[in-house]
Amino acid sequence: MTTEFVTGLGLLIAFLAVVVLIIRGQSPIIMLLILAVLWAAIAGIGIDEIQKKVIQGGGVQYASAVIIIVFGAWFAQVLIQTGIAESVIRSAVELAGDRPLATAMTITLVTALLFTSMYGVGAAIAIGVIALPIMMSQGIPPYVAAPVFTMGIGAGTFINLVQFGTFQKLFPGLKYEAPYLTYWVIGMCVYILAAWLLAFFYLRSSGARKLASVDLAGEGAAPVRKRTPYYTYIVPIFPVIMIMVLKWEIIPTFIVSILLALALTWPDRTLQGHLNLFNKTFSDAFPDIATIAALWTICGMIIVAGQTPEVAGALKPIFAPILPHTPLQAAVFFGVLGGIASIYRGPLVVIGTGAALLAIILANKEIPIPYLYSIWLAPTVLQGSMDPTNSWTLWTIGHTKVSHGQFLRTALPFGCLMVAVNSLICYLMLGSLQ
Repeated sequence: MTTEFVTGLGLLIAFLAVVVLIIRGQSPIIMLLILAVLWAAIAGIGIDEIQKKVIQGGGVQYASAVIIIVFGAWFAQVLIQTGIAESVIRSAVELAGDRPLATAMTITLVTALLFTSMYGVGAAIAIGVIALPIMMSQGIPPYVAAPVFTMGIGAGTFINLVQFGTFQKLFPGLKYEAPYLTYWVIGMCVYILAAWLLAFFYLRSSGARKLASVDLAGEGAAPVRKRTPYYTYIVPIFPVIMIMVLKWEIIPTFIVSILLALALTWPDRTLQGHLNLFNKTFSDAFPDIATIAALWTICGMIIVAGQTPEVAGALKPIFAPILPHTPLQAAVFFGVLGGIASIYRGPLVVIGTGAALLAIILANKEIPIPYLYSIWLAPTVLQGSMDPTNSWTLWTIGHTKVSHGQFLRTALPFGCLMVAVNSLICYLMLGSLQ
């Protein structure tokens, strides 16, 4: 065996050990930090280089991504605390009436539209405390209500501005425009259809307990607030329109959208009340993004470590037979493995141990970067909406009192179907583009 092969084997063992430890419940932040340092050390990089290039350099590599996450979470808090998000979802559910299947489908659709711009666990909880009790009060079983809601969140993140803005740092050259945006919108629609199929399958086969009316004040429901006017309902999708039509940058777009939300709800509070709300929502956004900000920081270290000549050279012969080298191979690879390998922060989770695989694939320079992002997007979205270690999924499971196993048995087959279908669509639409 060559020295390089032995080193690569050691790096692979360290990688797999970290994957196993994360699956067993260890902190992804701690485990990934250890992996970044361990990789550099096994590859023979000195302590001085590790602390300068890997820890310091990698730690600040994607700092701008964290700032975008902050502004996205801030905008979400404004939608919540002005009452716009709550008004949108309650109005939509009223249109669905006392029909469990129609209610489930409506909540998935509206949640997806809200999360094209909203971001953070606080936003998910704020919508969840409204949507979940409504569904369960109509007799929809908790094990169905939970994935119907989280899949709606996932569907929205296909074109979510925060997700795009942060991943743009990892996948250089991405633009929020056709033809890639066209596929992302189709991917969103496919996920919504998968959630509708789940609801149809379980509610038609097992039925739902029909009630005379929707008990919005029932146990676990959020208190009903005054509705905002219908013209405020444009605010949740306003950032997406600004980016698509006016080609604005993400942070200015969120600032203008925040001011628009406050302006359209102006009669609800005094000038000082608006100023106080402006400040409060900014402060309230930070707890939402603490964990994801830490993960982005640590993953920057892993990517920098993986791109050093010492680590990349040792890993390439180990992973070369496994990882895809063409658009077709990528479609098959992610279509088959993208579902199951993304749960419990598995090896295809980009903001996790998948950062190591991303570093290797980018170093190979064989797959066009916008296509790589697009084909990896469905597994990324699945992880964000079905992985029980994900913060808002964990909250949803706890809130509905569904076990992790029951949640995954219900949701994962439809999630894997979504990944497979989207992988095929992505290849047919984008596979021939360079």
